[in-house]
Amino acid sequence: MQPAGSARRPRVTGFPGLDIDDEPDVWSGAALDDDRIAALAVGAYYGRSWGAYCDGVAFLPEEDDSPATRRETAIEGLHESWGVDNAEDARDTIRRLLVGMHAPLFELVHPLAVAAATEAGRVDRAGLAEEHREFLHTVSGFRGYRGPAGIDRDYDAWLQAIKLGITDTLPLPLQADATAWDLARLVFIARAANTAGYLTEDEAWEHLLSGLDRARQHYRNWRQFGDGFLTGAIFWTATQDLSSASTQIAERRRMLAGLHLRPSSPWRRVALHPGAPVFSPAAPA
Repeated sequence: MQPAGSARRPRVTGFPGLDIDDEPDVWSGAALDDDRIAALAVGAYYGRSWGAYCDGVAFLPEEDDSPATRRETAIEGLHESWGVDNAEDARDTIRRLLVGMHAPLFELVHPLAVAAATEAGRVDRAGLAEEHREFLHTVSGFRGYRGPAGIDRDYDAWLQAIKLGITDTLPLPLQADATAWDLARLVFIARAANTAGYLTEDEAWEHLLSGLDRARQHYRNWRQFGDGFLTGAIFWTATQDLSSASTQIAERRRMLAGLHLRPSSPWRRVALHPGAPVFSPAAPA
């Protein structure tokens, strides 16, 4: 027999199985204080993707099996994915990520999509969803978005992700604050811009520490931060290519699980907040 009230408790899901990214993280041995390690750890997902040191700003070490240098790769990546070609471009992108590039959009769209997805009746171009589209179309006009760039398009993509059950495979209860998605990418831009030679290390640190401050305002620990990152990442993926969203969840959860569980991970070396216990798999989030 279930305890009284148990039916009202939300289902909780966490890490995937034991199939995690378990290759040891790389550390240069630089003498950094915990705040600076934590600032870099905000972007640990991307540092891991680049196989970069967990305790340095530039994306190093160089890759022996790559024909391109780290600087060349950073310049190309910033240009192709972000349209960043110089220091001012990098600063502008970092500023936009710090104030919120996709997280505020998710905050607007998500509760509307949930309400429409749970509405009784057909989910088509009628009813509550149509009211939402009209509202978001108006908001898009005020914000200067038109046509395929409208917020109503993002709403439709997320509504479909909910109705198709794609969001059910995200950690539950769903982390509705996607700020981590913007902040992790802020760290990537700052590190890549330093690697490319656009920003000095001192300036990059200023941006990284600002990102850390914002992360501490929004999340209690790396578990919450990781869930917020995944939510934002899948929201963005759904608005770009809904068909790949389910695959993206599995791939990204595996990477995040490794950051939580590997003994060498920066998320296991320092806590998000000073003086807080470092997360262990046996401890509550």
